[in-house]
Amino acid sequence: MNGNRDVGFPRWITAEGTLDLAELPIDGILKQAIDPEFERFRSACELLGCMASAGRREAGLYLIGLLGCYPSDLQRLEVIAGQLGHFRHESSANALLAEIRRVRSSNTTRRYLDRVLRSLAALPLHLVKSGLEGLAEDTSFSPKMRAKFRNCCDRV
Repeated sequence: MNGNRDVGFPRWITAEGTLDLAELPIDGILKQAIDPEFERFRSACELLGCMASAGRREAGLYLIGLLGCYPSDLQRLEVIAGQLGHFRHESSANALLAEIRRVRSSNTTRRYLDRVLRSLAALPLHLVKSGLEGLAEDTSFSPKMRAKFRNCCDRV
């Protein structure tokens, strides 16, 4: 405990006046992450990404769940994928790798898939290496995509 409770501050505000993401209530953020208004959705996802980075596993798992809520909304998927790069957990790596397999590369999906690859590159090597190597060897992907997978693996 940070001692702020004695002076009437919520426990998620530190003595320095900053947010303690480990203590920040999450319910309202979860509701905001399914808001139809894009900016509210985006800001909630960014906060969930910060919380996941700070060790709030439930925030990262919720982000993974959001992938299934918006399977064809590339704008929202790009935001979610961007935040999953902050959730340094095997489930995040698996979800991002599954997106590479689920979403076929095209002019329309290229930006999203590049965001997925950048998030994979932000995760620890031991979480993504075998998955990326498998994708790089999968001949169902174009040579250009397979080269991107190898390049991503090298960047990790």
